[in-house]
Amino acid sequence: MNAPFIVDAHVHTGYPAVFFSPEVDSAALLRRMDQFDIQYAVNLGSMRNLLGITVKEMEKSQKEYEESEGRLFYCGFFDPRRGMEDITVLEKAAGLRGFKGIKIHPSFNRVPAEDERYDTVWRFAEEHDLPIVAHSWSVSSYNPVQALSSPGRFEPFASKYSGVRFVLAHSGGRGEGRGEAVRMAKKYENVFMDLSGDIYCFNYFENMVKENIMDKILFGSDYPWVDLRSHLTRVYLSDLPTIEKQKVLRETALKVFKLG
Repeated sequence: MNAPFIVDAHVHTGYPAVFFSPEVDSAALLRRMDQFDIQYAVNLGSMRNLLGITVKEMEKSQKEYEESEGRLFYCGFFDPRRGMEDITVLEKAAGLRGFKGIKIHPSFNRVPAEDERYDTVWRFAEEHDLPIVAHSWSVSSYNPVQALSSPGRFEPFASKYSGVRFVLAHSGGRGEGRGEAVRMAKKYENVFMDLSGDIYCFNYFENMVKENIMDKILFGSDYPWVDLRSHLTRVYLSDLPTIEKQKVLRETALKVFKLG
């Protein structure tokens, strides 16, 4: 292709808060997108989203979408502890062209992924034909709250709401978490995985290729947490046929988020 064609299904704007990053605004992101042939990106929000400043952040994300001339789409955020307060914000955004999904983060919110309070947002996603993107990770001895987002804990909702396109961000993390994410992607037609995160395991992408799930994997960089090139090179340097690489880098994200 001679024009930008890649879809980055997992980016953020705004300061990460846990470390310094010199590039955190939409202008810097767009420059990077132009550099690496990325046509569209899906912004999963900033640390402010997680902290509950949802209305202003949604307005900021919509403004970034408009200023990018339709290249920076975005997701809203749902915290089950706020419940209907967040649903009200999502309702207001539902008719906007830049709004393309909902992010949940059980580990940050300290509410396990199978908690019944999430039913509200799954039902909202079903009613509005929106995907849900969830932080997912493996059980961690040094970061115990990650256990609240282990892939298998999402299974009751993924099964109940089979019409909701569901993305396991970070593909379940490392080791057993990734294996569980792969199992769910193979079992459920509506379950997908993205490549984002600081995961540098040996043969990480090659092992997922062997599982024959290339139509379930989305490229995601986790910018600015991770350099865009980190996961791009995994796809480019793999032995996948070009048509399979195009699924990972573009086609599956277009389908999941209904972009364009």
